[in-house]
Amino acid sequence: MNKIFTLCIALNLCFGPTLFAQKGDATYAQKAAEIQAKVWGDKAPEFEVKTLPAGMEKESAVIIAEYTNVEQASNSRYKFAFAASTSATRTNRVTTYRERVKINDKAALDDYSSLSYQKSLDRTQGLINKTYNRKDTYIGVKLIKPDGKEVIVNTSEEVLTKNEDKDKRGKLAIPGLEVGDIMDYYTCKVELVEDYADKGGNSKYLFVLGSEYPILSYQLNLQYNSKVTVNYINANKAPEFKETTAANGDKTYSLKLSNLPKYDDKLWTSSLRQYPYIEFNASLEKSRGTFFGGKKKEMSRLDEAIKNYKQFFELSKRYMFTDYKSDIKKYFDSGKDFKAAPQDTLMRILYDKWKYSMYITAFDNMAGVYVGTKRNKARVQGRYAVMEIAHTLFDMEIDFDVLLVSPRTTSSLENVFQEGDMEAMIRINGDKKTYMCFDDVFTQFNEIPEQYQGEDAIVLTPKKRNFDKFEESRATIPVVPAKENYLASKMNVSLLPGNMQKISIERTITESGAMRGDQADLMLTPDFAPVLKDVVTADNKKEKKVKLTKLGMEIASATAKAREELTDNFKNEISGEFGQDPQNLTKYAVTNVGISSVSPEFGFTGTFEMDNFVKRAGNNYIFEAGKLIGLYNKIDDKQRDRKIDVYMPCARTISYDINIAVPKGYQVKGVDELNQQLKNETGTLSIVAKVTGGSLNIQVSRTYAHNFEKLAQWPKLLEIMDGIGNFSSQKVLFEKI
Repeated sequence: MNKIFTLCIALNLCFGPTLFAQKGDATYAQKAAEIQAKVWGDKAPEFEVKTLPAGMEKESAVIIAEYTNVEQASNSRYKFAFAASTSATRTNRVTTYRERVKINDKAALDDYSSLSYQKSLDRTQGLINKTYNRKDTYIGVKLIKPDGKEVIVNTSEEVLTKNEDKDKRGKLAIPGLEVGDIMDYYTCKVELVEDYADKGGNSKYLFVLGSEYPILSYQLNLQYNSKVTVNYINANKAPEFKETTAANGDKTYSLKLSNLPKYDDKLWTSSLRQYPYIEFNASLEKSRGTFFGGKKKEMSRLDEAIKNYKQFFELSKRYMFTDYKSDIKKYFDSGKDFKAAPQDTLMRILYDKWKYSMYITAFDNMAGVYVGTKRNKARVQGRYAVMEIAHTLFDMEIDFDVLLVSPRTTSSLENVFQEGDMEAMIRINGDKKTYMCFDDVFTQFNEIPEQYQGEDAIVLTPKKRNFDKFEESRATIPVVPAKENYLASKMNVSLLPGNMQKISIERTITESGAMRGDQADLMLTPDFAPVLKDVVTADNKKEKKVKLTKLGMEIASATAKAREELTDNFKNEISGEFGQDPQNLTKYAVTNVGISSVSPEFGFTGTFEMDNFVKRAGNNYIFEAGKLIGLYNKIDDKQRDRKIDVYMPCARTISYDINIAVPKGYQVKGVDELNQQLKNETGTLSIVAKVTGGSLNIQVSRTYAHNFEKLAQWPKLLEIMDGIGNFSSQKVLFEKI
């Protein structure tokens, strides 16, 4: 992992927000030199340290000092735009980050071996009366050798990974960096942004107080002019800022901490649930009486977010929505059939019709040709989907609730900072509660995405159609059992007759529930759109084919090009699974699209060849059978000493049905050693191997029973993980008869 800067932060230097206001045509290099002189000229004691405290030499790396400085000035000003005078917000912001780190081993050396960053980005609009949006980033690096010698790295030796007039991205390799060195580096992002929106000058920061390496000195310093309103939240016992106000009303928020411990536990964690952090927002928007300077005033952030959701739904009565009720009736032969249909059936049709209308019809009608797998990643904000579906549910007299939930990968409900931190879904009430979530085109009716499972939710029960009154309560989102989230792999494996150190694998994958992780990368819209259309259209009412329009022909042409890229995606899936590129990939295809709860599984197949599984030993061959379950990273000693609870992705089952053809003239040795049976409170592991006829069959199944485990259960989880880890390195011998 190399250092990548997408948001640059740091360093208490008085650059001031004027770097864009320099007279003349100062070049990027001149500005870079000016910034470098100021950074290296800062002789803060913490950035002069050259020796570590006793015992720190055993750490992979030690961050001696980390310092963040933000300086922002935002003001409203009138500009002439669109034949009228209007108010705009002009924001000058300088954000600088500096870090001084001691490199103690090869892993840390690799981590800091290069810096990647957005060098410049100019989205300024207009020719005469311009609306500015410019961002430039400057970097600097120096190395302090063990003998005390300082070496300034020439940053002009960067490589531009993107080099367009208004968009440049750079990557700088750090020459001469060695284990034992101290690396002192900074990034400085200078921005000039104008915004015609009512809420201009926004700057948002998230500071997680910790790192994978210990930090000896950690400082934040954020400075804003008097017109900027600041809101922030201290979560998970994070300390509050020290706030100072100058005579002119300018505000400074500072924080200084020492000896922050490293976070060893990176596997199955949720940073914003388990570590202290500060979320910070600054803008010209007036304070809404919630958090100011981290102190509660009239209303908590959560209560305010709930209030905003309620107001949003109340405003929905002003809009016109699709008449889905009439659309659903058309699915049935008569009104009598419609009334007799089970509620679950009606709700599934409603959900799939909405999904087809939004993700297929609406996207197809967009200006331009929008194809490729990137389209599969698009999503609609849940609250807009809820708003539209809710009106149909009122029309159909369906009892329902709106649920607001904070995903388990983000902050808890108690630490909600703004309404966007929560997602909205619908719960249909009845003999059996069902759910409508709106994460993406592949989410199915009554499927709860894994990030919401087991979480507390705010329940809003609308009492009137105009959404001006709600009953409010709490509920817990159900956790989907492991048997519904599964990945099943079936493989037929053989050694190539002409080269028995190469194998052929015929592989079929079936994914269900939260394990449908390959769906978005292996299909295009034309692969699943007809299937989705079929499940929302009655058999006797299928639409006739229509003449292809000009736009349709453009989409078809673009789709053909996008389909060529799918081959690489199939190869990448195999490479990610086995850690090496497949050879001679053939017969690859999607076998089931899994677009609707009518047929929920996603499946695909492919045949390919691979090296590095078989080694010759005289007349015999050693087959690394355990590697057929794919790459598996065994738990190292550092990970075993866990200190926090375990946030699993989901409860899940992963299974393999492997058939290895035994070469003629050979027998298999070492089969019995493959067998394992483990079961405890956290899950199960079953490995059953046997030779039947001319085939070695290995059945592997592991189940993680829950999506969350308390720290006390970590040793039990390790039993399952160690078992599968041991199998992943096991071998069998094909012995010459």
